[in-house]
Amino acid sequence: MLFVSCKQEAKEETFRPTKNAFTSDAHYINPETALLSDGFEVCDENFILQYYNPERATYRKGKNGLRNFILSNYKNNNYTDSGYLNIRFVINCKGEAGRYVIHENNLDLEPITFTEGLKDQLFELTTQLKEWNPNFVRGAYRDTYMYISYRIEHGNITEILP
Repeated sequence: MLFVSCKQEAKEETFRPTKNAFTSDAHYINPETALLSDGFEVCDENFILQYYNPERATYRKGKNGLRNFILSNYKNNNYTDSGYLNIRFVINCKGEAGRYVIHENNLDLEPITFTEGLKDQLFELTTQLKEWNPNFVRGAYRDTYMYISYRIEHGNITEILP
């Protein structure tokens, strides 16, 4: 049996933020501010799984199919950008994608802004990926958070994660 003194509880209480406290989980995507969320519906707003669950949501044509589609359609229009362009979104229980959010970082993971043309092109290609397998957990198809991270060096895609 573990005993916690009142003094210890009071000390732990001081570590809880009182200003700018988070009101949602770090992975949460706000449907009010997300891109392409009009008309997009999830099955359970209160139960959206992470991408790494046992039966995780996947692209139907596999990782190679996704990579081949992106690389065969992406055009480096003399871009010089380097960094990570991360596109987060939700795959609903029907295998539809929506609620996109874009995060931009340099190779040291510090916030930057990519060239609009490069960012727009990769966002457009990502939203063209329509064939998703929804997550299947606890006997039902579930909504899932997903992301695609493009590592870019001098305008060239060098890696696509996950």
